[in-house]
Amino acid sequence: MAKYVKLETVDKRTKAVILDFKKYFKDNPDETQIDMPAFRSLFFNAYHKGMKEEQIDFYNKLLANIETDVSASIDKNIVNQLVELNYATKLGNLIMQYESGEEIDLVPIVDKLTKAVQESLVRASGFEYLVFEEDKLETVDPDSGLLWPIDCMNEVYRNIFGGDQYIVAARPGKGKTTFLTHNNCSMATQMSENKIIVWFNNESRKERILHRQIQSALGATNSELYKHKQAGTLKEEYIKAMGSADRVRIYDIHGKNSSFIEDVLESIGLENVGAIIFDMLDNVQFPVRDGMREDQRLEQMYQWSRELGVKYNCPIFPTSQVSNEGAGELFPTANMLKDSKTGKQGACDGIIMIGDNEDPTTPNNRGISMPKTKSKREGKQDLRAVVNFDADRGRYK
Repeated sequence: MAKYVKLETVDKRTKAVILDFKKYFKDNPDETQIDMPAFRSLFFNAYHKGMKEEQIDFYNKLLANIETDVSASIDKNIVNQLVELNYATKLGNLIMQYESGEEIDLVPIVDKLTKAVQESLVRASGFEYLVFEEDKLETVDPDSGLLWPIDCMNEVYRNIFGGDQYIVAARPGKGKTTFLTHNNCSMATQMSENKIIVWFNNESRKERILHRQIQSALGATNSELYKHKQAGTLKEEYIKAMGSADRVRIYDIHGKNSSFIEDVLESIGLENVGAIIFDMLDNVQFPVRDGMREDQRLEQMYQWSRELGVKYNCPIFPTSQVSNEGAGELFPTANMLKDSKTGKQGACDGIIMIGDNEDPTTPNNRGISMPKTKSKREGKQDLRAVVNFDADRGRYK
């Protein structure tokens, strides 16, 4: 029960006993239960020498009550009371900060706090663990999930599973958006009809992204798209390729925070989110403590996005820039991920690097690699493939 007790929420006499319990177990590391006669002796003769008579009477009664164990149902009730007390303390502090004029986003913070408390209350009411039952355990079939859009990736890496997070990184203008739109086409053909690919955009114009998405879906040049538009068949062809007109929903999140993103996903529904794209995740407003380093902030943010993937059982694809040292490299290394150190790498299943050697004789060559991955097929070597970037048709070959 100790982990549920927040010392700032209890009176000083209760706090004294709790801290002495901690001291007792520290001094007697092999003990699993407090020997109350021994504890009484330590309490009055070692921990609190010179205690006044009225204090001795109070603590004697308190320790006598403690000696008798209570039922499991009372245990649970006490835990719930402690959780609620901690919630009330945090809520009171938030309201005081709000009323004093501090800039805090009160409603979403209170909402998150409330959800966390509700989860704690449920856990306190019945602790469950996974029992080994062979027919209920998930086995990982590397050929289940979603295929990658490029053959060489499917040869080396297992398919894309729900909860996976892959960072897609490149230098500016070198093909991140096209990789994502091409990948969306691949995933869309494998998803059930209700699934939506949610694209959070805070870098480009959403109209430009949608244009590229249509181009990738049809494998068509701008002039070919124009002919479809003139003939009135553009939407029809797009639906034929993607399954529905809004298979990919693009939301502008310029200046928006993480709570806005969670609200959008909640409005779509747990059963309907098929994949999530963050372009660019680094620019999302995310609540962090004052003085936090940038790499720590990014690590928290990428961990948050990964948790969204687990919650919605869908893959996550945040984009990132490759730093200047990766310019002209066909296969940039993981440490060339901009503003990362180890923060981003630790919160992802793979980093998809799109490199470019800036050779004017091969302007459409791109290097595809995963310098960090947990999804390699058994016995396969790291992928370092040179592919063709067909910018005119929005596809990789």
